[in-house]
Amino acid sequence: MPIQKTVRLRTHTFDLDWNRHVTSRTYEKFGYDARFSVLEDLGYSVSHCLENEIHYVSHSTFVRFLGQQFANSDIDVITELSQDEKGLLYWKQNLIDANGKPACELLTTSYLEDKNKNKLKLDAPGLKEEWKESKIHDRNKDQFTLQHSLNIPFSDMNCFWNLPSDSIWKIFEEGRFLFFKEIVDLSLIRETDTTTFFMGGEIQIKELPAPGSQIILHSWIESFEKIRFYFRQDITDKEGNVLVSMRDEQLFVALSASRPKKAPPEFITKVEKFIEKP
Repeated sequence: MPIQKTVRLRTHTFDLDWNRHVTSRTYEKFGYDARFSVLEDLGYSVSHCLENEIHYVSHSTFVRFLGQQFANSDIDVITELSQDEKGLLYWKQNLIDANGKPACELLTTSYLEDKNKNKLKLDAPGLKEEWKESKIHDRNKDQFTLQHSLNIPFSDMNCFWNLPSDSIWKIFEEGRFLFFKEIVDLSLIRETDTTTFFMGGEIQIKELPAPGSQIILHSWIESFEKIRFYFRQDITDKEGNVLVSMRDEQLFVALSASRPKKAPPEFITKVEKFIEKP
């Protein structure tokens, strides 16, 4: 059986996004906090890691958003930990609201490494269950993408001198907004009474971008399915090497009724050249 632990955390007003719901990054921060609560029980507190030059490194994430939350909501973060023979940590986390309803599901991998870049083996049970299979495929070389050159701020650096997962989420959230602003036009939201909700997604990290470095963010659309579409983004270095990839699910929602609806034809017309070809 995996190690299990539950911690309770509370959302705040500063956690709200532009839709007045708790931002997706808050769930990842809650998950991060709960992971370290488990690691501390295993003898790997933040202070112990820093004193012994041990780094926590993010590796991948699956996320599903199941219920909208607001400020001052108590969330129980139920965490299970397993580890494979190579030292990769597998975190299964369910975030449950005060009414007992699921708010978010996180499946995360990460690892602890020593100063020689060796993954540490912890006193944790081996991984028994089948882990969720990745649906991220490599971007075609001829794929047309919206590109932005961005600087990774030093202020996003955590105590391990690398980027936490929520900073990676922030980059992709910025890319999402830039795509809608520059390609779709944010005014279309009111004109078509249509917005999109981020329902979940997957992040695969090959190499964490270094704080202070410059990256290229590529954004495009993988496919449409009537009331939803799958949005893709890659973070590359200046030489074009892929560092991080994301695939997320976006649901079309009527702004006035907050109910799912079909994609407006105006939207599809505007993004047509960014859609992957079969």
